[in-house]
Amino acid sequence: KRARKDPFKKQAAFQEAFHCTNHSILDENIIKMQRRTANSGSLPTTSEQEQQQQQQQKKISTTTTTPGRNSKLKNDVQRRKKRRRAVLSAFAQFRYELARNIEEDGPFMLFVGAMGCLLLGMIALVALKLMYVMFGDSVSLGGGISRRGNRRSPWSQRGPNADPEEHKVLPYNSIYQIPEAMDVVGDRSSHYAKLRKQYDQEVLPLNEERSMEFVSHTYQHKPMPRPMDFHHSDQVVETYDIYDCPFDPPQNYPHEWNLHSQILKDWPVDQVEIPDQIYQGLCVFDYVKDYAKAMNYRNKEQPFVVENDPAVARTVERWHQPGYVEQMVGPSIKHRTEYNTNNHFLYHMPPGGQVGGMRRVSRATQEKIKNLQDNQGRKAKLQNEDVIPENMRMTFADWLHHANVTKVGPNDEHWYYRLIGCGYMGSDGGCDHGSTEALFDELPFFQPKSNLYIGDSEEQKGIHCRFGMKGVIAENHFDGSRNSIALLMGKRRYILGHPSNCDKMALLPMKHPSARHSAVDYTNPDLEQFPEFAKAKSNEVVLQAGQVLYLPTNWFHFIVSLELNMQCNTRSGITDHYMQPIHDCGF
Repeated sequence: KRARKDPFKKQAAFQEAFHCTNHSILDENIIKMQRRTANSGSLPTTSEQEQQQQQQQKKISTTTTTPGRNSKLKNDVQRRKKRRRAVLSAFAQFRYELARNIEEDGPFMLFVGAMGCLLLGMIALVALKLMYVMFGDSVSLGGGISRRGNRRSPWSQRGPNADPEEHKVLPYNSIYQIPEAMDVVGDRSSHYAKLRKQYDQEVLPLNEERSMEFVSHTYQHKPMPRPMDFHHSDQVVETYDIYDCPFDPPQNYPHEWNLHSQILKDWPVDQVEIPDQIYQGLCVFDYVKDYAKAMNYRNKEQPFVVENDPAVARTVERWHQPGYVEQMVGPSIKHRTEYNTNNHFLYHMPPGGQVGGMRRVSRATQEKIKNLQDNQGRKAKLQNEDVIPENMRMTFADWLHHANVTKVGPNDEHWYYRLIGCGYMGSDGGCDHGSTEALFDELPFFQPKSNLYIGDSEEQKGIHCRFGMKGVIAENHFDGSRNSIALLMGKRRYILGHPSNCDKMALLPMKHPSARHSAVDYTNPDLEQFPEFAKAKSNEVVLQAGQVLYLPTNWFHFIVSLELNMQCNTRSGITDHYMQPIHDCGF
């Protein structure tokens, strides 16, 4: 018992027992007897121990004098003891020799070992570098060399508010360094480096005049703005030329018209043919001549359109080359695609589900959604229920096969394609599986740095591209951040609304799967169900390849694809210029 409490006594007891068993196998009887006495609660006295030892010695003397099995066991014990002593002696000699060598040659041995480790590390780095050059799409050094697919991003755990100095610099590919590339975002894969090297040096060498001329040829039909009317005598309205706007935004800019009786009546949203005149109130600025004006409008959070930007024109020219976009996004990579049996596409996110309602919603949640009310106190309900698309993934070639048609009606199948460049949001799969980080190299004007299109670079939410089939409609909604929209191919119609029209847009309320979106069907508005919609005001613009639309926070937009088109946008921070009317609507 005392040995259990004291570790040193416990160790001494073990050594004594080990010593006894090595002297004689028969000494085990002594140990067993000592254990029995210990378990009984009393320890033997000194006289009792002497008597026990005398009895054991008598047994040993009687057993060792008789030849046979006991003498053989004793000889085995002695041989084992001899071998043990030899092993211990050899081990002690080894330790002695090792200590002497370290004492004499220690610095030299350490130097040799360090050089050996350094040499092995250099060989490993060279091998990895060769593997990266040969198989750039499938090898990632440090998680940041190749950003194709769902590979880990070096800043995947960092939020959008991270310090720019914390963003890890991505080593450039040794095959080719893209001139417009940014240090902390982009695609560094060998596949993309080879593609850009071919087009930048052979197919489309840098030539701004050629790119600008190419874009000008894409403007097949440019509609003229309708005259600004005056239906409200109590308001002071300042007229202006949208192609020669003043430096400061005019009063009540941008000019608005009645959405139902004028805009939708004169140009129904199902018609993709562009009329000669449209209700456009947004200023159009030349990037070179009117840059200061455009920046002033942006700082005052007013919407506008920019054209003749050389950087945008270069991207437009490159994306129009046959087969280039397919190679850029990855021929075998499947990206998000939306499908519907008609031309309507409404954002729909069930609680805890995925966009498009691909996951089931519990009955209790369905009942809560049915009982939701809009800002007018009505039960939140869509005018038409067939506007929710189905979500899937497909390659660019598959989407183009479905979408590249000349004749298509509103009730035919429509397909909507989507690309995402995650950037600061991280490309580890959380932002989007198979993200297209090359978008930051393709669209350098949307890189996270201060310019005309980026309000707050650290609040950028990646680059999102949507490729629309002719006739596709994205229902009216607002986004809670700044939005810059660049059209890189084709034409789109945008019907825009000031946030002050929020109470007239029949918006679906918070917690609804399609919150922030209008319940009204713009193809045939039901004024009996939504009477306030008759008073809504808006304006419109036809965006063409090479133009960029800037929308402030919370501005409404309804989109119609007038032909096969490619559009990319980026969001960059929130402002409070138009928060009050949105709050009044319950958002």
